[in-house]
Amino acid sequence: MIAALFSDALADRASATRLEPLLARESDQVDGANLHRLAEALEGYLAGVPDAMNALIAMGKQPPYGRSVAFASGQVLLYLVDEDDLFGEAEFGALGLLDDAYLIHTCVAACRAFFPGIEQPHGYTPPDYATAAAVRALLPAGVPEALDRTCENLVRVAGAMYSGGGPGAAAEDGPTFSLRVEEAVAALGAGS
Repeated sequence: MIAALFSDALADRASATRLEPLLARESDQVDGANLHRLAEALEGYLAGVPDAMNALIAMGKQPPYGRSVAFASGQVLLYLVDEDDLFGEAEFGALGLLDDAYLIHTCVAACRAFFPGIEQPHGYTPPDYATAAAVRALLPAGVPEALDRTCENLVRVAGAMYSGGGPGAAAEDGPTFSLRVEEAVAALGAGS
C-alpha cells in the first residue's frame, strides 16, 4: 500500500516533463534534446523506487538472512522519508529524490551481493547500466561514493548483528551542492 502511494506521488512529481526544467535550471550547457533524454532516464530511475522498496521488504522475509536485510532496509527507508538528507527535495524538487533512489537501488544490490542465496524478488528490475551511470554522474561529487560506503557498511553491520557475530549533533548548515548535468548527459551517451 505504501509503495503504491509512493508510486503515485512519483508519477505526479517526478515525470520527465517536470524534471526537464529542473535540469535546465542547473545547466545552460546542454541542449534540449539531451536534457529531455536525461529527464526520461531519471523518470524511469525514480519510478523504480517502489519496486526496490518492495524488493527490500520481500528479501527481508527470506531466511536465513531476512533479519539482516530487514535491518538494513529499515535504515534505508528511514533515509527515504527524512527530508533533511544530503540532497534535499525542498531545494531541488523531485531531483532531490535521486540520492534516496540511489541509496535504495544500491541497498538492494548490496544485500544481494553480501548475503549468499538471497533472491531478487520478481517485479524488481535494477536500473540499467547507462541510467545508473548517468545518476552517479549527475549527483554532486562525492555523494554516490558516500552512499555506496553507507550501503556497504550498513549491510555489513546488519549481517554482523543478526548472523551471530552516541547520537551526534547535526550540523546546522549542510554542504552546498550543484548538479552535474553535463557529466550525466555524457554518461548517458550523447545523441543516441
